[in-house]
Amino acid sequence: MSVKSRFVQTILSDEGNRLLKNQGLAMQRKLEFHTYRLYQGRTKSVKTGAEMDGVLTLQHTAYQRFLDLKQMKYGAKVIKRNRRIHNRFVFGHYSSIASRLMYDLTDEVVARIRQIKQK
Repeated sequence: MSVKSRFVQTILSDEGNRLLKNQGLAMQRKLEFHTYRLYQGRTKSVKTGAEMDGVLTLQHTAYQRFLDLKQMKYGAKVIKRNRRIHNRFVFGHYSSIASRLMYDLTDEVVARIRQIKQK
C-alpha cells in the first residue's frame, strides 16, 4: 500500500469515527431511545483504491434521515421538528475530509515518510 493510499485511508477512517461519535452525542441529547436501534445501527466502512482514491460508506437506518427534517406531514397534521442529527454532521465532516485531503499531504511530507520507512 502506497503512502498516499494509506494517508487517504487514515483520513477517511478518522473522520468516519469522529462523525459517528459526534452524531451519537447529539442523538443522545436530542432523542429518547427505547430500543437503541437508531443509535447502534450506524456503521462505517472505508475502501481505498489507487493513489488518492477512497470511499467512506456510512450506513444508518432510513428513519434517521427523516428525524432531521424541519416539518413532517401526517395527513392534515403538521409536526415541526428540527433535531439536526444528520445533515449537519454529514456535510460538516465532508468539508473536513475535503480540506484535510487537499492540504495535509504535501510532497515534503511524503518524502519524509519514505525516508523514515527506509531507515
